[in-house]
Amino acid sequence: MQRELTYHVPFERLIKLGRSAGRKVYPTIQWLTWLWIALLIGAWAFLYAFSEEINDMADDEGIPFAAEMLIIAVGLVFVVGVLLLRRYRVRLLKNRANFDQIVRLKQDDDGLHIITDDIEYYLKWRGLTQMLLERDGIVVSHGSLFFLIPDRAFAGPAERLAFIRDIYGRLSESARAISEKHLRSVLAENEKRASA
Repeated sequence: MQRELTYHVPFERLIKLGRSAGRKVYPTIQWLTWLWIALLIGAWAFLYAFSEEINDMADDEGIPFAAEMLIIAVGLVFVVGVLLLRRYRVRLLKNRANFDQIVRLKQDDDGLHIITDDIEYYLKWRGLTQMLLERDGIVVSHGSLFFLIPDRAFAGPAERLAFIRDIYGRLSESARAISEKHLRSVLAENEKRASA
C-alpha cells in the first residue's frame, strides 16, 4: 500500500514536541534535574535562615563570611551537578543512535544529500540558512540542524575553496548575508588569487 501525506506543523508545536519528547525519552534526567534544583533551593533556604548562627559559630573559629562562602560553595556544587547531568544525557543520547558512521555527501543541481547507513538528509539550496567555517571544516545549516563537512574530506585546499564558493553562490540572499562575515577571509583570499 502506498500513501502520500501532506501536512504542516507550526514552529510552536515543534518546540512543545521537543520538550514533551525529551521528558518521555529521558524521564530519569528530568526527575534528577528537578530533584537537584529542589536540593539547591532547600540548601540555600537553610543557609539563609541560619546565616547568623552559622556566621556566629564560624567567627568563634576565626572564619569570616562563612554563610556567604557556603552559599557560593552550594552554587558551585549545583553547577557541577548540572554539568554531570548534561554529560549523562549526552551519553544516553549516544546509546540511541550510532554517531560514528561514514557520511557520504552528494551535491546535485537542487541541493546537498547527506547520507549515512541509517539516515539521509536532503538540504535544498533554498533551505540552507547559513554557512560557517570551523577550525576543522565547513558547516552548512538548516535552522538548528548543523552539518559538518571536515576539511579532510576534500582532496586539497583548492577543492575545499571551490566547494565553499559554489555553496555560497547558491545561498539565498538572507543566508548569504548571515554567512558572509564568517566566510569573508576565505572569499577575500579567493579574490586575491583570481586577481593575481
